[in-house]
Amino acid sequence: MTTGAGPAQATVIGVSEQSCGPDGSFVVRVSFPDATEFEVTVSDPAVPGDEERLAWYFEEHLRFPFLDQDWHDDAVQRLRAYGQRLFEQVFGGQSAGDYRSLARRGFDGCRLQVRGTAAFHRLHWEALFDPELPVPAVLRLPVTRRVDLPARGFELPPERPTLNILVVTARPGGRADVGYRTISRPLLDGLRTADRPVVVDLVRPGTWPALVRQLRDTTRLHGSGYYQVIHFDVHGAVAGFDELRAGRAAEQYLFGSKPVAFEGERAFLFFETAVEGKAEPVSAQQVADLLAEHRVPVAVLNACQSAKEPASEASLAQRLVAAGVPVTVGMAYSVTVSAAQQAMPLLYSGLARGDDPVTATQTARRSLFDDKARRAYFDQSLDLEDWVLPVVFAQRDIRLRLSDMSIEQQARYYEREALVGDEPHTEYGFVGRDLDIQAIERRLLIDEDRTMLLVKGMAGAGKSTLLQHLGWWWQRTGLVEMVFRFSYEDRAWTLDQMIHGIASVLLDKVEHAKLEMLPAAAQPERLAQLLRARRYLLILDNTESITATPAAIPHALPEPERERLAGFLARLRGGKTLVLFGSREDEQWIGPRTFADSVYDLPGLDAQAASTLIEAILTRHGGTRHLTDSDQRAALDELTTLLGGYPLPLTVVLPALRTATPAQILAELQQGGSDADPVGLISRAIEYSHGKLDPTTQNSLLLLAPFTASIPTAALEPYQQFLAEHHAVTELGGIDLSAAVAELVRVGLATPHPQLEDWVQILPVLPYFLRTRIQQRPDLQTAAQQAHYLLYTGLGRLIGTMLTSNEPQQRMAGEAAVRTEYANLTTALEHGLQTQQPISPIISTLEEHLDQTKQQDSRRHLLDTAIAADRAPDRRELHHELAELQHLAGVAAQDQRRFAEAEAHYQQALKSSLEFGDRYSAASTYHQLGMVAQDQRRLKQAETHYQQALELLLEFGDRHSAASTYHQLGMVAQQQQRPEQAEAHYQQALEIKLEFKDRHSSASTYHQLGMVAQQQQRFEEAEAHYQQALKIFLTFGDRHSAALTYHQLGMAAQDQQRFVEAEAHCRKALELLLDFGDRYGTARVYHQLGTVAQQQHRFEQAEAHYQQTLEIFLEYGDRHNAALTYHQLGTSAHGHQNYDDAATALTRAAALWHELYDAWPIESLIVLRGVRQKLNVADFEQILQANVRPDLIGALNAALDDSDE
Repeated sequence: MTTGAGPAQATVIGVSEQSCGPDGSFVVRVSFPDATEFEVTVSDPAVPGDEERLAWYFEEHLRFPFLDQDWHDDAVQRLRAYGQRLFEQVFGGQSAGDYRSLARRGFDGCRLQVRGTAAFHRLHWEALFDPELPVPAVLRLPVTRRVDLPARGFELPPERPTLNILVVTARPGGRADVGYRTISRPLLDGLRTADRPVVVDLVRPGTWPALVRQLRDTTRLHGSGYYQVIHFDVHGAVAGFDELRAGRAAEQYLFGSKPVAFEGERAFLFFETAVEGKAEPVSAQQVADLLAEHRVPVAVLNACQSAKEPASEASLAQRLVAAGVPVTVGMAYSVTVSAAQQAMPLLYSGLARGDDPVTATQTARRSLFDDKARRAYFDQSLDLEDWVLPVVFAQRDIRLRLSDMSIEQQARYYEREALVGDEPHTEYGFVGRDLDIQAIERRLLIDEDRTMLLVKGMAGAGKSTLLQHLGWWWQRTGLVEMVFRFSYEDRAWTLDQMIHGIASVLLDKVEHAKLEMLPAAAQPERLAQLLRARRYLLILDNTESITATPAAIPHALPEPERERLAGFLARLRGGKTLVLFGSREDEQWIGPRTFADSVYDLPGLDAQAASTLIEAILTRHGGTRHLTDSDQRAALDELTTLLGGYPLPLTVVLPALRTATPAQILAELQQGGSDADPVGLISRAIEYSHGKLDPTTQNSLLLLAPFTASIPTAALEPYQQFLAEHHAVTELGGIDLSAAVAELVRVGLATPHPQLEDWVQILPVLPYFLRTRIQQRPDLQTAAQQAHYLLYTGLGRLIGTMLTSNEPQQRMAGEAAVRTEYANLTTALEHGLQTQQPISPIISTLEEHLDQTKQQDSRRHLLDTAIAADRAPDRRELHHELAELQHLAGVAAQDQRRFAEAEAHYQQALKSSLEFGDRYSAASTYHQLGMVAQDQRRLKQAETHYQQALELLLEFGDRHSAASTYHQLGMVAQQQQRPEQAEAHYQQALEIKLEFKDRHSSASTYHQLGMVAQQQQRFEEAEAHYQQALKIFLTFGDRHSAALTYHQLGMAAQDQQRFVEAEAHCRKALELLLDFGDRYGTARVYHQLGTVAQQQHRFEQAEAHYQQTLEIFLEYGDRHNAALTYHQLGTSAHGHQNYDDAATALTRAAALWHELYDAWPIESLIVLRGVRQKLNVADFEQILQANVRPDLIGALNAALDDSDE
């Protein structure tokens, strides 16, 4: 390929910097194709705030797309105004006539070429806006840039018969980073329709040394200039030396060599390192020098800020062209993932069609303009004007032309294409696994001596599908030359059969014949030599069959043949060929000689990928109606959770939703009914392996039937003791539960839990198979269910203690345990309810978990179901337990602001407790009744209930519980504007909490002490209390409570006019509350953001926040806070003289307040009086009639008249 000049020279409008004045303005020559030239003066068109607003718009807005709509609109307007001011300076004077002449011809074949220094390129030339065009000028008149620096340059490489693209993907953050194949997969898909031969290679791993090695190896093999395009799908930044040094100190960065200090800022790309989570910054100059060395003519960067100009250093894109790369496409700001996915395939499709880089970039730019919707945080969509981001630096006009292929070259290319073939077919398409693919690649490629890996996973995890896909993907993207796959699901592959299969592909007929003439002992060595010398991929799948494991397909190898195979594979260690094993077992018969400890435990699909697969299955089989049915959606979520994200169970079970509901299938699976047809295939596989086990292990496995999703191995001994109390179990003779679980792990039906040491995860559908079998022995089924219930009664009590521990690590361990054991706890709970046994230790733990994670609907359903269960009311322990359940249901209702229901539950609990003389339990109910009254601002009644609770607690000597009541009394006093009394109560509470080492609870009291100090404008003290509370909450992992403290820190900052800091704290609070789905909690933060915006005279944004707040308060029936928000809404409208809206909001505030408290709000009346004076009488009366009850209109007018006086 001659990467040379195109066949037709583009018509160029030149905008060239001539000089720069002391005031920063530029003297610019504007030239037209007919040699007409004009000299104009161009100043930076940015007005104060432009650059900051645009940086916010492109860099930060996606984090909170539902906030700051006024800033969003302002940014769009600023971008247009900036472009128009720039346009008028360049084409608004003498040059207008020539410009309009070209415009009338549609700018056919025209380009605008901007040439100058780094300072000149800091202007956003792509934003040029011609007010007479219906679209931004850049969409009609492509903008290219040239640097005004002496470029070393390099001679363009010769034509090549294929378009060769090298993609560099670096994800230093691992699982916390952007999807690994976010760009590369769509890019390859987009090139499927290319009418010219294209080769795409990926650099793996995404390290700087790997990129250097790839280019050097390719140049050695093909000569320099082999790759016409290199694409950097990496993170980038413009940074100073101090920032890099700080990143190194914080262990974020690793450097290949000691960094040399520099002044100002420079552009960097960030590559992966051998340490996950740490990046290596590589300067633009280093990257540019490497590309120039290997004569890569086009570089594309969707790195963050890859074309952004710092004040003292050229951007990365400009650096590349200054070093001699002819064309570089960069981004002015961070490009979103969805924009890159949309634009990049179009850019490369254009290049593959033969478009020059500028034209191909225009196609991508136009797509971004036509479809502006981008994915943002919190599953939101946001329109962005990111068509302005692509920046093209073109030092030379080039077209990526290809040479004609010779017959030999065509044969070689198309034979390779045929060899790679299409992506392996899966019924619903290959979904997800990017994290797993990246992890596997890193383990195989970071250390050149460790080129073998065992991919281990349970049956149904998707091992074979993944290994097949990896083979195709790696060959398609140039990591390996050929793939050799031998699955022991197909046959018992011997070493001789493998040698024959590999040699028939690698060797021609003559060489193959020579190989077969060698002695039997020499043939493996000859083939091992071939494999060590080149990068191939060898896959041995389903290797559990080799040793005849019980769960395996019977394709075993005899011991001598296994030894020959192991010896051959051992000879491949340290070579270039990669070897992947797929198995359910550890394969220790071969591991020490091959992959050693390099094992990757394959999990189920991540939540997003599982969701994609589920949607595909339901779409195929007509079950999508369940996604929109709220009841069935909940059952579907539970069903998919039980299936654990494992592809095989999902694809076998979910098609049944065509004719059945999720609830029906869930019930069938849980009962283990014989009609559970959806799992027939898997059940037969399990039955096969189950039947091959000895009777003791079979019986032991059967007794594990009640367990769902996980088994706590440390608790198997007490479980076996509970079983031993039943005659049906003792009749079986010996049972060994530990051996049964070990067998499950060994044959791939279970796997060690990734987070919890003494737990195993089990194949999701295994329990349903076991339950079907155990139904044939009702006596054993009863014994197992009762033993399981007793076990989880004890475990529930233990986990519950951990969840409320004063030690942060205990709480976190408890949370991990309850998440793992949730299904087992609910199973035990159902058994306890059905058999009328106590359930308190189980349900209290489940309720505490749901409360801490703010799953309020599930919490309500759990408690309502337990209360409604038909249990013997005359049994004292069950009657007492019912009182506890009523109490818990009251707390749950109160947390959802269902106050009438809460009081009814509390009164029922109180009645039950007092009937049985349980005055101690009554204390906690009095306390809760106080909280309900307080939430409804019935403060005197609240105080009475708290005093009742306090009296009983102190009588029984429970000072620890009394601390919470002192705390609540402090809140009442605070609401009554008695700060000294409030502080005294808080200090009493804090003293007791610290005495009992209750650090977590003390945090809420520090929080309240901060509020008291803030109300008295003791801001330093307030912020110290808040920080203390925040530190404790975060130590305990209590992010929800931390959100409330962030909110208060925001209020304290706002009170001190530190608005930027106030917004930052509020946004952090909002982010956390949204994570928890705490809709009511977000209302207060939206309200606060509204007041911050209002104080900054951002009235439209303030009112948007108030409307969000109102919607939530009214939804939850919080009329008190709704009235306050109406007041703020009215004052904001009044602030920008929108008197109609102000009158509407203020009259609603006044009317609502009067309905609540039989009094008119003085502050609202004062503002409303001023608004009334701005409106004519008829309009004001109309507003009153629309928003105030008829019987109150006269009273409100009278109150307004009184306030006039």
